[in-house]
Amino acid sequence: MLATTVSAAVALMIALPIVLAWTLVRRLGTPASLLLVGALTFLAAQALRIPLLQTLILPAGEQAAANPLYAAILNVAILALTAGLFEEGARYFAYRHVIPKARTWNDAVTFGAGHGGMEAIILGALMGAELVGMLALGMPATTSRPGQSPEVHSLAEEAARYWATPAYVPLFGALERVFAMCFHMALAVVVLMAVVRRSLLWLVAAIGAHAAANAAGIAALAAYGPVAAEIVVGLIAAIALYVLFRLRDQASFETPH
Repeated sequence: MLATTVSAAVALMIALPIVLAWTLVRRLGTPASLLLVGALTFLAAQALRIPLLQTLILPAGEQAAANPLYAAILNVAILALTAGLFEEGARYFAYRHVIPKARTWNDAVTFGAGHGGMEAIILGALMGAELVGMLALGMPATTSRPGQSPEVHSLAEEAARYWATPAYVPLFGALERVFAMCFHMALAVVVLMAVVRRSLLWLVAAIGAHAAANAAGIAALAAYGPVAAEIVVGLIAAIALYVLFRLRDQASFETPH
Protein backbone atom coordinates (compact mmCIF):
# COMPACT_ATOMS: atom_id res chain seq x y z
CA MET A 1 0.00 0.00 0.00
CA LEU A 2 2.82 2.40 0.84
CA ALA A 3 4.41 1.88 -2.57
CA THR A 4 1.07 2.78 -4.19
CA THR A 5 0.62 6.00 -2.24
CA VAL A 6 4.24 7.02 -2.76
CA SER A 7 3.83 6.46 -6.49
CA ALA A 8 0.65 8.53 -6.49
CA ALA A 9 2.35 11.32 -4.54
CA VAL A 10 5.31 11.34 -6.94
CA ALA A 11 2.98 11.54 -9.95
CA LEU A 12 1.06 14.44 -8.38
CA MET A 13 4.19 16.35 -7.35
CA ILE A 14 5.47 16.22 -10.91
CA ALA A 15 2.21 16.61 -12.81
CA LEU A 16 0.56 19.39 -10.80
CA PRO A 17 3.29 22.00 -11.42
CA ILE A 18 3.22 21.22 -15.12
CA VAL A 19 -0.56 21.61 -15.27
CA LEU A 20 -0.37 24.83 -13.27
CA ALA A 21 2.36 26.21 -15.53
CA TRP A 22 0.39 25.43 -18.68
CA THR A 23 -2.77 26.96 -17.21
CA LEU A 24 -1.09 30.18 -16.09
CA VAL A 25 0.69 30.79 -19.39
CA ARG A 26 -2.55 30.21 -21.26
CA ARG A 27 -4.88 32.16 -18.97
CA LEU A 28 -2.61 35.05 -18.02
CA GLY A 29 -0.93 35.44 -21.38
CA THR A 30 2.53 35.49 -19.84
CA PRO A 31 5.66 34.16 -21.56
CA ALA A 32 6.74 30.64 -20.68
CA SER A 33 10.27 32.00 -20.22
CA LEU A 34 9.15 33.36 -16.83
CA LEU A 35 8.54 29.79 -15.69
CA LEU A 36 12.04 28.83 -16.78
CA VAL A 37 13.61 31.78 -14.99
CA GLY A 38 11.60 30.92 -11.86
CA ALA A 39 12.83 27.32 -11.99
CA LEU A 40 16.44 28.38 -12.52
CA THR A 41 16.13 30.88 -9.67
CA PHE A 42 15.18 28.09 -7.30
CA LEU A 43 18.10 25.96 -8.47
CA ALA A 44 20.56 28.86 -8.14
CA ALA A 45 19.34 29.66 -4.63
CA GLN A 46 19.79 26.05 -3.52
CA ALA A 47 23.20 25.77 -5.19
CA LEU A 48 24.37 28.61 -2.95
CA ARG A 49 22.41 27.64 0.15
CA ILE A 50 23.13 23.92 0.46
CA PRO A 51 26.94 24.23 0.78
CA LEU A 52 26.41 26.87 3.47
CA LEU A 53 24.02 24.60 5.35
CA GLN A 54 26.64 21.87 5.38
CA THR A 55 28.90 24.17 7.39
CA LEU A 56 26.24 25.68 9.66
CA ILE A 57 23.94 22.79 10.58
CA LEU A 58 25.02 20.86 13.65
CA PRO A 59 25.43 17.14 12.79
CA ALA A 60 23.76 14.49 14.94
CA GLY A 61 26.88 13.82 16.99
CA GLU A 62 27.37 17.48 17.90
CA GLN A 63 23.66 17.82 18.70
CA ALA A 64 23.94 14.96 21.19
CA ALA A 65 27.04 16.52 22.77
CA ALA A 66 25.42 19.93 23.05
CA ASN A 67 22.04 20.80 24.55
CA PRO A 68 19.68 18.83 22.24
CA LEU A 69 16.87 21.37 22.50
CA TYR A 70 19.21 24.28 21.82
CA ALA A 71 20.79 22.43 18.89
CA ALA A 72 17.37 21.63 17.40
CA ILE A 73 16.18 25.24 17.71
CA LEU A 74 19.43 26.52 16.20
CA ASN A 75 19.18 24.14 13.24
CA VAL A 76 15.56 25.10 12.57
CA ALA A 77 16.46 28.77 12.72
CA ILE A 78 19.33 28.27 10.27
CA LEU A 79 17.19 26.25 7.86
CA ALA A 80 14.33 28.76 7.95
CA LEU A 81 16.39 31.94 7.74
CA THR A 82 18.65 30.74 4.93
CA ALA A 83 15.60 29.62 2.93
CA GLY A 84 14.15 33.11 3.18
CA LEU A 85 17.42 34.93 2.48
CA PHE A 86 18.54 32.87 -0.48
CA GLU A 87 15.21 32.25 -2.22
CA GLU A 88 13.77 35.74 -1.82
CA GLY A 89 17.17 37.28 -2.51
CA ALA A 90 17.39 35.23 -5.71
CA ARG A 91 13.93 36.42 -6.74
CA TYR A 92 14.91 40.03 -6.17
CA PHE A 93 18.11 39.57 -8.18
CA ALA A 94 16.16 37.97 -11.03
CA TYR A 95 13.66 40.84 -11.20
CA ARG A 96 16.45 43.40 -11.25
CA HIS A 97 18.92 41.74 -13.63
CA VAL A 98 17.38 38.76 -15.46
CA ILE A 99 13.75 39.71 -16.16
CA PRO A 100 13.72 43.53 -15.88
CA LYS A 101 10.57 43.75 -18.02
CA ALA A 102 8.54 41.52 -15.67
CA ARG A 103 6.63 44.17 -13.75
CA THR A 104 3.02 43.00 -13.56
CA TRP A 105 1.05 40.82 -11.17
CA ASN A 106 0.62 38.22 -13.93
CA ASP A 107 4.38 38.13 -14.50
CA ALA A 108 5.09 37.66 -10.79
CA VAL A 109 2.58 34.84 -10.41
CA THR A 110 4.03 32.99 -13.39
CA PHE A 111 7.57 33.51 -12.15
CA GLY A 112 6.62 32.24 -8.69
CA ALA A 113 4.92 29.19 -10.18
CA GLY A 114 8.14 28.28 -11.96
CA HIS A 115 10.07 28.58 -8.70
CA GLY A 116 7.63 26.53 -6.63
CA GLY A 117 7.02 24.10 -9.46
CA MET A 118 10.70 23.24 -9.81
CA GLU A 119 10.88 22.59 -6.06
CA ALA A 120 7.88 20.26 -6.27
CA ILE A 121 9.29 18.34 -9.24
CA ILE A 122 12.69 17.87 -7.59
CA LEU A 123 11.16 16.68 -4.32
CA GLY A 124 8.85 14.34 -6.23
CA ALA A 125 11.80 12.89 -8.14
CA LEU A 126 13.72 12.39 -4.88
CA MET A 127 10.72 10.66 -3.31
CA GLY A 128 10.49 8.36 -6.33
CA ALA A 129 14.20 7.59 -6.19
CA GLU A 130 13.90 6.72 -2.51
CA LEU A 131 11.05 4.32 -3.26
CA VAL A 132 13.12 2.60 -5.95
CA GLY A 133 16.01 2.24 -3.52
CA MET A 134 13.80 0.78 -0.80
CA LEU A 135 12.22 -1.66 -3.22
CA ALA A 136 15.71 -2.77 -4.17
CA LEU A 137 16.54 -3.41 -0.49
CA GLY A 138 13.46 -5.54 -0.11
CA MET A 139 10.33 -5.60 2.00
CA PRO A 140 10.64 -5.87 5.81
CA ALA A 141 10.18 -9.64 5.88
CA THR A 142 13.21 -10.15 3.65
CA THR A 143 15.58 -7.37 4.73
CA SER A 144 17.04 -8.74 7.98
CA ARG A 145 18.86 -12.10 8.00
CA PRO A 146 21.31 -13.75 10.45
CA GLY A 147 24.95 -13.23 9.59
CA GLN A 148 24.50 -9.89 7.87
CA SER A 149 27.31 -7.35 8.10
CA PRO A 150 26.65 -4.26 10.24
CA GLU A 151 26.32 -2.13 7.10
CA VAL A 152 23.76 -4.44 5.52
CA HIS A 153 21.91 -4.76 8.82
CA SER A 154 21.74 -0.96 9.08
CA LEU A 155 20.25 -0.77 5.60
CA ALA A 156 17.75 -3.47 6.55
CA GLU A 157 16.66 -1.47 9.58
CA GLU A 158 16.34 1.66 7.44
CA ALA A 159 14.13 -0.24 4.99
CA ALA A 160 12.00 -1.59 7.84
CA ARG A 161 11.44 1.94 9.16
CA TYR A 162 10.56 3.13 5.67
CA TRP A 163 7.94 0.42 5.11
CA ALA A 164 6.47 1.11 8.55
CA THR A 165 5.50 4.63 7.43
CA PRO A 166 1.70 5.07 7.40
CA ALA A 167 0.42 4.87 3.85
CA TYR A 168 -1.26 8.28 3.97
CA VAL A 169 1.93 10.21 4.86
CA PRO A 170 3.36 10.42 1.29
CA LEU A 171 0.14 12.04 0.10
CA PHE A 172 0.80 14.82 2.60
CA GLY A 173 3.95 15.53 0.60
CA ALA A 174 1.89 16.18 -2.52
CA LEU A 175 -0.58 18.34 -0.59
CA GLU A 176 2.28 20.32 0.93
CA ARG A 177 3.65 21.08 -2.54
CA VAL A 178 0.28 22.57 -3.50
CA PHE A 179 0.41 24.78 -0.42
CA ALA A 180 4.04 25.68 -1.12
CA MET A 181 3.31 26.73 -4.71
CA CYS A 182 0.61 29.10 -3.44
CA PHE A 183 3.17 30.51 -1.00
CA HIS A 184 5.85 30.94 -3.66
CA MET A 185 3.49 32.76 -6.01
CA ALA A 186 2.46 35.15 -3.24
CA LEU A 187 6.05 35.88 -2.23
CA ALA A 188 7.02 36.43 -5.86
CA VAL A 189 4.42 39.20 -5.93
CA VAL A 190 5.66 40.67 -2.64
CA VAL A 191 9.26 40.74 -3.89
CA LEU A 192 8.16 42.42 -7.11
CA MET A 193 6.61 45.11 -4.93
CA ALA A 194 10.08 45.76 -3.52
CA VAL A 195 11.27 46.45 -7.06
CA VAL A 196 8.43 48.53 -8.43
CA ARG A 197 7.98 50.50 -5.19
CA ARG A 198 11.73 50.88 -4.71
CA SER A 199 11.41 49.81 -1.09
CA LEU A 200 13.46 47.03 0.44
CA LEU A 201 10.90 46.76 3.24
CA TRP A 202 8.86 44.54 0.92
CA LEU A 203 11.90 42.30 0.42
CA VAL A 204 12.51 42.13 4.18
CA ALA A 205 8.84 41.22 4.64
CA ALA A 206 9.16 38.41 2.09
CA ILE A 207 12.32 37.06 3.74
CA GLY A 208 10.70 37.20 7.17
CA ALA A 209 7.49 35.55 6.00
CA HIS A 210 9.42 32.78 4.25
CA ALA A 211 11.57 32.10 7.32
CA ALA A 212 8.60 32.19 9.70
CA ALA A 213 6.54 29.84 7.53
CA ASN A 214 9.37 27.31 7.25
CA ALA A 215 10.07 27.45 10.97
CA ALA A 216 6.39 27.01 11.83
CA GLY A 217 6.05 23.98 9.57
CA ILE A 218 9.19 22.30 10.89
CA ALA A 219 8.27 23.01 14.51
CA ALA A 220 4.74 21.65 14.06
CA LEU A 221 6.09 18.50 12.44
CA ALA A 222 8.62 17.91 15.21
CA ALA A 223 6.20 18.62 18.04
CA TYR A 224 2.89 17.21 16.83
CA GLY A 225 3.47 15.13 13.68
CA PRO A 226 2.63 15.37 9.98
CA VAL A 227 -1.09 16.07 10.34
CA ALA A 228 -0.49 19.14 12.50
CA ALA A 229 2.28 20.28 10.16
CA GLU A 230 -0.02 20.13 7.14
CA ILE A 231 -2.70 22.08 9.01
CA VAL A 232 -0.17 24.80 9.81
CA VAL A 233 1.17 24.89 6.24
CA GLY A 234 -2.39 24.95 4.90
CA LEU A 235 -3.25 27.96 7.04
CA ILE A 236 -0.10 29.71 5.82
CA ALA A 237 -1.07 28.96 2.22
CA ALA A 238 -4.53 30.44 2.82
CA ILE A 239 -2.97 33.65 4.15
CA ALA A 240 -0.60 33.70 1.19
CA LEU A 241 -3.50 33.44 -1.27
CA TYR A 242 -5.27 36.29 0.52
CA VAL A 243 -2.16 38.47 0.17
CA LEU A 244 -1.71 37.38 -3.44
CA PHE A 245 -5.18 38.48 -4.56
CA ARG A 246 -5.30 41.50 -2.26
CA LEU A 247 -2.23 42.92 -3.98
CA ARG A 248 -3.77 42.31 -7.38
CA ASP A 249 -7.00 44.04 -6.40
CA GLN A 250 -5.10 47.04 -5.07
CA ALA A 251 -3.43 47.53 -8.45
CA SER A 252 -0.19 48.26 -6.63
CA PHE A 253 2.09 47.63 -9.58
CA GLU A 254 1.99 51.11 -11.00
CA THR A 255 5.42 52.57 -10.41
CA PRO A 256 5.05 55.77 -8.37
CA HIS A 257 6.24 59.03 -9.89
